[in-house]
Amino acid sequence: MASTADFVIERLENLGLKHVFGIPGDYILHFFDKLVQSKKIQLINTADEGGAGFAADGYARANGVGCVCVTYAVGAFKLFNSIAGAYVERSPVIVIAGAPGVKERFGHPLHHTVGDVNCQREMYKKITCAQAFLDDPTTAGYEIDKALEALKYHRQPIYIELPRDVSLMPINYDVYTQGTPKSPESDLGNLEDALKEVARLIEDSKHPVILAGVELARCKMGKELMRFAEKHNIPFVTTLLSKSVVNEAHPLYAGVYAGSNSSKIHVRYMVENSDCLLVCGEVLTEVTVGYRPSKVFEKRNMVTCTISELKVRNHHYPNVNFTDFCKALFKTELTVKENPSIPEKISGDKFVVIPNKKLTTERLFEKINSTLDEDTVIVADVGDSLLGASDLTLHHYGAFYGPAFYLSMGFAIPAALGVKLARPNVRPIVLVGDGAFQMSSCELGIHLKHKSNALIIVLNNRGYTTERMILEGSFNDIVDWNYHKVTDLIGGGKGYKVNNEEELDQGIKEWVKTNSLVVLNCILDPMDVSSALKRFTEYLSKKVKKGD
Repeated sequence: MASTADFVIERLENLGLKHVFGIPGDYILHFFDKLVQSKKIQLINTADEGGAGFAADGYARANGVGCVCVTYAVGAFKLFNSIAGAYVERSPVIVIAGAPGVKERFGHPLHHTVGDVNCQREMYKKITCAQAFLDDPTTAGYEIDKALEALKYHRQPIYIELPRDVSLMPINYDVYTQGTPKSPESDLGNLEDALKEVARLIEDSKHPVILAGVELARCKMGKELMRFAEKHNIPFVTTLLSKSVVNEAHPLYAGVYAGSNSSKIHVRYMVENSDCLLVCGEVLTEVTVGYRPSKVFEKRNMVTCTISELKVRNHHYPNVNFTDFCKALFKTELTVKENPSIPEKISGDKFVVIPNKKLTTERLFEKINSTLDEDTVIVADVGDSLLGASDLTLHHYGAFYGPAFYLSMGFAIPAALGVKLARPNVRPIVLVGDGAFQMSSCELGIHLKHKSNALIIVLNNRGYTTERMILEGSFNDIVDWNYHKVTDLIGGGKGYKVNNEEELDQGIKEWVKTNSLVVLNCILDPMDVSSALKRFTEYLSKKVKKGD
């Protein structure tokens, strides 16, 4: 009879996982020993648990589901920040955390324990959509399947706690007596009524606009939405969190909406003056509206369909699954709208090196934009790496990954590892500030070990530039490193110091030619930032200085 660990691994294999990330520790060693025996899954040991979490998050965004395994407390608590970001940004990561054996929980306090032995599980209830506590092998199978069903439905992390003695116990799962967990089904009456109201709203409108959100990316429905938009000639926009859920080279794509911080005035005007705004799968945050108060998403002529709710105008339609509604809507036949006015897209093939020209942030992003093709993806960290990338034009679906809501530094380097393993044919371009690089550079050795061909572009401006733009102070300064020499430390790859446009151009050419790990230490002036970062921090700076 299969053990509990065997059952968990079988479920991971059935999900199509080929990689699992983690760090070993005594409470999870039995599971690791079983996992390395799998013929379908490779265990990827990262340098740090936080990096393992970000790698699993990146893997989930690229693959559809990811998994991370850590030991009790000291491992699981270091993972907490990574999973919190995955939770709010709808990234389906399976967390498997070791725990003390059921039989050893009595007597003296156990190592790693904080407060009581259940502290870890209680904390994870706050940042996962479902939890399975496998303290009984007779119910473990059902609890695992119930949690996995929640992961598929909510597209958020789940938590599986595996006591080390239960890991090797035979599992007893009788679906005839325990049942098979199932997600809630749509109320077909509410679904039909909602579709009719949405159809009328679109038919009666003159300027409909679709805001394509991140949940469409998580549910892999970006192409379906685009075909619907094409068929009816409806323009669409994204937010920074959902960037590249649609093909940005498409003639109906207008750009990234960010409230008053939108880079293109036309994009803001289209969204805020639409007489039929279809918000599909967007996680609305203050980043969406540019940190400023806004009533645009309180408009009457608006459709809000997410995993959590379906609202048409001021009518709520409960118990309608997000995917059911979207698939039905995208098949609806409606009147074709008149050609909308779409702002001209910025061409990415016009970069010409200016000899002896000192490198600037603006020119850095222009060069990156000219480098993008069908094989490249962008993985951006927080700050100007993320905001400056908002105007890049991505040439295919799922070509942009960034923590654009939770905004946790240290995401990009480990997340790029996950993206690369999930999609081995892509070439990641990692945009990372010097501060975030110092937090996460230990994972570059893991990149090298697994033959990653990532281009790591370090925006080296000697400090926390976003905070510098909000409120200047010596607390924003960091120690300068020779970032390009990290390749000597890890024993592979190429590193280059970049002071001017010629050196940037040569460094990127070297990456393209060698198709291997390359680190570019791009020297920038501390106050030289993208126009996007200026827009986003202007309001925040005033707010912080006023003490609001």
